[in-house]
Amino acid sequence: MLTTKKIVTLKPKARRYQITDQLGLVLRVQTTGVKSWVLRIPRNGGVKDITLGHWPDISLMQARQMARTKRLELELEPPDSYTLRDAFKFWCSKKKGRILSYRDEKLRLEKYIISKIGNRQLDTITPPLIIRIVEPIEKSGKQSTVKRLLMRTREIFDMSVNAGFISANPIAKITKVFPVPKVKHMPAVDWKELPIVMSQIEALAPPKYRLLFYFSLATLLRPGEVVSIRLNWIDAESITIPAEKMKMKRAHRVPLTPYLKEIISQAKSIRKNKRSPYLFPATCASKPISSQSLAKWLHDQDAFRDRLVAHGLRSIGRSWFADNGIPFEIAEACLAHVVGSQVVRAYQRSDFFESRFQVMLQWHEFIRKCAECAKKPEPPLINTDTP
Repeated sequence: MLTTKKIVTLKPKARRYQITDQLGLVLRVQTTGVKSWVLRIPRNGGVKDITLGHWPDISLMQARQMARTKRLELELEPPDSYTLRDAFKFWCSKKKGRILSYRDEKLRLEKYIISKIGNRQLDTITPPLIIRIVEPIEKSGKQSTVKRLLMRTREIFDMSVNAGFISANPIAKITKVFPVPKVKHMPAVDWKELPIVMSQIEALAPPKYRLLFYFSLATLLRPGEVVSIRLNWIDAESITIPAEKMKMKRAHRVPLTPYLKEIISQAKSIRKNKRSPYLFPATCASKPISSQSLAKWLHDQDAFRDRLVAHGLRSIGRSWFADNGIPFEIAEACLAHVVGSQVVRAYQRSDFFESRFQVMLQWHEFIRKCAECAKKPEPPLINTDTP
């Protein structure tokens, strides 16, 4: 069988010659140096040559696919060509590092699609086949998973068309078969209920989870960003999180207020793993606590189950900003959200640090008051009965 490296080394000779690849596909090298793809097929007791095109305009894999398609048309045994796994690898090579959810998308595709039909030829995959694979997932209630799978599988086929693997996308309209999933927002209480929530935290949470809760609420970082905090990221005025640790891949500074400094100091004091570089370390010195730790603890408490999740703390803060007159761009910057079009962001590069510091002072003062209310003992009952 031919390889691209071998094709490059082929030199013209005094007479035309050809190298056989597989199942009738040959590469002819003319005396001029021109290399042509030819499919040789049996016809009426002889051999018929069908010219497919020139190399390198048509690559080795493209020539094999064209030969396969032609043999299918002529009802001959098809040679190997592009499989769904080949197309998936091509998708991975183009999407890695370019989409935020790459790892999750890759694992999802491997689990539900590639593991089942990855070795099938691309031109043998039909909409009914994909539907049969996806229907059990939909019946299990994972509508969002179905949506993501169909979107990315369709994207893989679109890229395969552009790469010349296949001539058309057979599942271009497959998403119309399944209903659009209903968006379910993460549970979060109203910010006015925060004193009640904090009284429950004070009563139920061990010190580690209590500080993790307060730190998450004060910084409004995502759970994965919270646990990634390293001690050397903290200086006198801010916590600076590198771009690679942020969801939007932009460095983010969290202003250090006196209240946040208190939380950090307490978190340092209860760290059992003193060698760890993380503010919230795991038992192992090289790892932080799991990003799901607070979420799992909240879920295990009857007081919070289906009422509040770790990510919902960001919603509490954002709602408080909205109801207390914080400008939109400042509020969004506090949550490390990207605002505006690509053109707007090209010109507006400030992170509003000074403005966010003032906002965080207000927000943290509100949290402090809620915590003080939560810690106040209930007044004793007054006996009104007359002796």
